[in-house]
Amino acid sequence: MLFFVRFDVTQPANVSNQDLVETWIREAEAAIGAMDAGAVPHLWKVAGQRVVLGVVDVPGAEDLDRALGGLPIIREMGAGVKTEALPIYDYRTYAKDLNEGAYGGS
Repeated sequence: MLFFVRFDVTQPANVSNQDLVETWIREAEAAIGAMDAGAVPHLWKVAGQRVVLGVVDVPGAEDLDRALGGLPIIREMGAGVKTEALPIYDYRTYAKDLNEGAYGGS
């Protein structure tokens, strides 16, 4: 199951810049590992912002929850990281459904 996930990172007042960078290094290593394993087919860093966007491929919603909960940036920064996850699927499937009348067409 594919999910589009957005991570918004806010530096907590009690986290130094150095600690933030060290956490982000651990997060980057975990992210690259997940990409290499195929669990994260796409991942982008938004230029000029502490925002990361990605596509995550896991069996279901519970698996996404577990995967996110195990990330270094979530474990170490807690409330300093806001996530939003949206279930997604290939647009070609939607177009095929439209053509086959799945949405009330003839």
